[in-house]
Amino acid sequence: MTIPEAVEIFVQAFSHEKSRTYPYVPTRLEPWLWVMQDTPDRKKARKREVISISGDPAATVSRVASEGIGWHFICEIHPPDVDFETIRAEYKLLGYRAVSTEWLFMHRLDAVPDRNTAIDVVKIVSEEALAMIPQTASQKRKLMAGTTKFAIHDAEQDLGWVTHIPMLGSNWVSSLWVRPEFRGNGMGSALMTELLHHAKARGDSASVLLATSDGARLYPKVGYEQIAVLQMFCPAKR
Repeated sequence: MTIPEAVEIFVQAFSHEKSRTYPYVPTRLEPWLWVMQDTPDRKKARKREVISISGDPAATVSRVASEGIGWHFICEIHPPDVDFETIRAEYKLLGYRAVSTEWLFMHRLDAVPDRNTAIDVVKIVSEEALAMIPQTASQKRKLMAGTTKFAIHDAEQDLGWVTHIPMLGSNWVSSLWVRPEFRGNGMGSALMTELLHHAKARGDSASVLLATSDGARLYPKVGYEQIAVLQMFCPAKR
């Protein structure tokens, strides 16, 4: 899978998730440039997000300016061997500041790890099954049509979650979470392993995700490989 293919899975799945309450639409401005935003009829629009794989910050900023999309964030996605600081320095000269960095990973699904039979992971494909999980957060997790959730729980509370989102013949991994006091006990790996078995059984061609620094240490343990880096920027001034 190429970086552009993985990025398209990210863009489509991310927009799909954010459309849960209101349409969040991805538009391809160039072969190397996407913008994701609310439809014009929303009065209080969420932040606009630009996804660029141009490798040329000046070209990206120029094209965004010509579109007149207002306040926005730019996610510059580039191969791991491109120097972070060079990208940041170029955006700084163009009037942007760095916000965050994440890592784009891909799993080929050719070698899925064995399950940890000591940890019981529940597969959730219906609202009835979801209702059986003792969720403790005020904002309860919901099941979007076509997606599959995996959970770990005990009699009193939910301990961990992850979501499989089918997309373009592959899948996007969303919202891996383990309760803080239970981290380091193999629950994250168990959730991801179950998701990978599900993906392979479905016939997905690959699995794609974005990782924070913590996740970037976990995902290679279950067979993911880093294929790109995402650096997020926003205008230095409103």
